[in-house]
Amino acid sequence: MSDFARVEHKPALVVAGLRETVDQFEGRATLWTKVVDSATLAGANVAHAQQIAIIFGANKNQEFDYMAGLVVDSHESAGKLGLNAAEVPAGEYAIVDVRGPAPLASSTGLEYLVSTFLPEHGLKPNGPAMEIFGPGDTGAEDYAMQVWLPVKA
Repeated sequence: MSDFARVEHKPALVVAGLRETVDQFEGRATLWTKVVDSATLAGANVAHAQQIAIIFGANKNQEFDYMAGLVVDSHESAGKLGLNAAEVPAGEYAIVDVRGPAPLASSTGLEYLVSTFLPEHGLKPNGPAMEIFGPGDTGAEDYAMQVWLPVKA
């Protein structure tokens, strides 16, 4: 997996979405449905929107403070979609490309970044992890996506 991990500078993003506490494998799909339904009702073309999730943290019960959302151009755009806005700051991000069903692939990628890649490169996490979704079936064995983690030296 090390050939697929790197550090890149990323620009700031605004994410329009909904934030809830979800189980590691359950609850995410329902939250995504709410986001897509809200954006679609507001007239957004969700099929062409970059989907992103922000994982703000986990508790001892393996439940995640999770925001499912779409990249938009402003806080106002989020409001027009009936969604909340969160800012992803510009900065340096450790990024790993992963393949497989989204929840499992994402967890594996994040574990690799935190336990292997960051220590090997003298880096520390500097904010919440993000799942950057690609096109296709998120449950497919060959599904491709990225995990981003803001870092500092």
